[in-house]
Amino acid sequence: MKLKHLILTASLLAPFASHAAEPLRIATDATYPPFEYVDASGKVAGFEVDFAYALCKAMATPCEVVNQPWDGLIPGLQAKKYDAIMSSMNITDERRKVVDFSKVYYLMQNRFVGRKGVQLSADLKGKTIAVQTGTPQDRFVTQNFKSASIKRYVNAQDPMLELTSGRADFTFGNTVQLQKGFLDTANGKAFAFSGPVFDGRKDKLLGEGVAVALRKQDGELKQRLNKAIDQVKASGEYAALLKKHQLDGLLED
Repeated sequence: MKLKHLILTASLLAPFASHAAEPLRIATDATYPPFEYVDASGKVAGFEVDFAYALCKAMATPCEVVNQPWDGLIPGLQAKKYDAIMSSMNITDERRKVVDFSKVYYLMQNRFVGRKGVQLSADLKGKTIAVQTGTPQDRFVTQNFKSASIKRYVNAQDPMLELTSGRADFTFGNTVQLQKGFLDTANGKAFAFSGPVFDGRKDKLLGEGVAVALRKQDGELKQRLNKAIDQVKASGEYAALLKKHQLDGLLED
């Protein structure tokens, strides 16, 4: 009877053991170097990718980071294709309606970039601004520069390609990503930052800070992520990742 009881207990626990072994799936749009990109070997890499694996290690949870186009990130999360999003996603009131967020792990600063010597006018009347669609930066320029023409793209690299081709006068985005992913490259040598710095502390439209996005019903996962963020920062690993990806000047919360 005891042996039979043990076998029955093991069979009942087996599904739970299998579930526990399933990796936590984290999605990112790998078109945003140095935060996330596809490296020469075809693997997803970057600061947030490394940070995601560090969080999973702190939670003692196996995980995998998957590449997903920006406009499909939140729909894919809601459809349970993955469990979380780590893709420099800013907390906004609009996003809060459909997803929940962990605590903030960095603050995003934003600036315009245009060709060197071209001045940023007050309203950018007659100018073309290229931005990534569905972002706080898209909403910011749409609301504040109504006299300009706005061109929107899913891929975060496309606005910079529009600059180099002459089809856009400016782009607007994360200062670190624009510096590392464009201005410091051969394609960006003829371009420079223009105008002031904008961030969510001055204008909520730009977001309250970058955090992990997850489904509203996943409160337990949120608590585990918050604890892991604190742990990885306190251990010094977060600072080491910033240094590894040359992001030492990144604003923390």
